[in-house]
Amino acid sequence: MRVRLYKYYSIGSLGNNLRVIDRALFKYGFNNFSFEILEYCDKNILLEREQYYLNLLKPDYNVVELAGNTLGYKHNEESLEKMRNFVMSDDLRAKKAINVVKYATAANMVPVVVEDIYTNEKTEYKSVREAALALGIHNTTLSYALRNNSIFKKIYRIKRKE
Repeated sequence: MRVRLYKYYSIGSLGNNLRVIDRALFKYGFNNFSFEILEYCDKNILLEREQYYLNLLKPDYNVVELAGNTLGYKHNEESLEKMRNFVMSDDLRAKKAINVVKYATAANMVPVVVEDIYTNEKTEYKSVREAALALGIHNTTLSYALRNNSIFKKIYRIKRKE
């Protein structure tokens, strides 16, 4: 989900695509859309559940009818020509850059709590990156400790903030 949300606000992704959703985001503005989780489910039935919601809601911005498969979708000649000739204005690039900072960066920030296992002292951070900087370690090391619930630097444990 985080990757998909990031792509909707990423200058590189939006600037290189002319998906229906991209055009709508440009036309109506990012603040006129929401990104919602309709259901939590096991990965094994994810496509089945996505297909259920595609059939039920018939969303305007989905161009494919089969979940997880773009096979068979054909752009019409007008769309292909527009994609070939699309050039993003400087104004649009500036707006997208602001939205990336404002929304996509926030989507990647996971608040965490770092606990000293000996003193039980807890420190809250806005993100794994912020915690890593404060502790003088690489954020991938800290992400690994978070995913595996492991101790790092022999004294700290990290958890998502509840």
